[in-house]
Amino acid sequence: MSKDAETAGRKSAGLTVDSITSTLPQGVQVPPAPTRKVPTQAWILLLALMFCWGAMWPLIKIATAEVPVLSLRGLSALIAAIVLLGSAVVTRKGLLPIANEWKKIALCSIFLVFAWFYFSALAVSLLPAGRAALLAYTMPFFSLVIGVIFLHEKITSKRLIGVICCLSAVLLLAWNDLQSIASQGIPVGILAILAAALIWSIGSTLQKQFNFQTPVTVTLGWMLIIGGVPLSILALLLDPTEWVFTASNQALLATLAIAVLSQAFGFWCWSTILKLTDVAFASIAVLCVPMMSQAMSFILVGEAFGLVEFSGLLLITLGLATVLPLRGLKTALRIQQGHTSKN
Repeated sequence: MSKDAETAGRKSAGLTVDSITSTLPQGVQVPPAPTRKVPTQAWILLLALMFCWGAMWPLIKIATAEVPVLSLRGLSALIAAIVLLGSAVVTRKGLLPIANEWKKIALCSIFLVFAWFYFSALAVSLLPAGRAALLAYTMPFFSLVIGVIFLHEKITSKRLIGVICCLSAVLLLAWNDLQSIASQGIPVGILAILAAALIWSIGSTLQKQFNFQTPVTVTLGWMLIIGGVPLSILALLLDPTEWVFTASNQALLATLAIAVLSQAFGFWCWSTILKLTDVAFASIAVLCVPMMSQAMSFILVGEAFGLVEFSGLLLITLGLATVLPLRGLKTALRIQQGHTSKN
């Protein structure tokens, strides 16, 4: 297929870079459509990525039971930064960003690290981890709205279906909290996770516009430092310090796992998958993380998975399927089948 034909096909499906890059880590660019067999390594990394990102939400729940939110997020950000910048040194990618990208990295870190880390962890401390994860994955839909308003993107029928599914899921999952507004006030947990999703979408839109040339491990490492240091300073000023001496091994291990597995290793898995395949294949992880988070929340913290959670999961998954580039995945699988039949 020619490049022009491929572009026309994506436009007719209502898919643009703006509608999918809200799920990409900082600095990662969208590769071309798949042209080769999907290697076995990519499938293994995909499973690892779904596990790392899905486990993050119940791990935050475990950690915030004993570690204050600011302390948790500041500490995990700095640990993840050390891991990522250490990997940059090992792979000889250097330690410093390109000189003219410092301000852009700092601006993105405000949204993608400082604000996202705080509001998402605050929400999980107030809501069931699985439900918070479902609501967090409204972020692609916020990106669609931002794209339509500020980037003048076209509203397609598929996008409209996705937004309707998103709003329906939010209303369903937040219904009990919304009913109690009169007696208990505004549901802080619901507002926090929706604010986190909106903030991530804004930061991702900025990241896409900036088109970083610095290696992604270096870019993300410095974003984590720039966003993590203020979180750590606020933690020292506002959080109680008793947790340092009283936190259980379970809470400390959860904090470490969030930093190393969910943030540093999960990011490395995503980047490697994109090198081996493309964003269409990697989008399977985004589609499956809400499902994995529900399963891991049941396993790790014993959260119930009832009809409301199942219905919300179904709506979010259906909505994500309308905005993620799954048509490119079908092409990849056809290519894989072709290679298999030849062999």
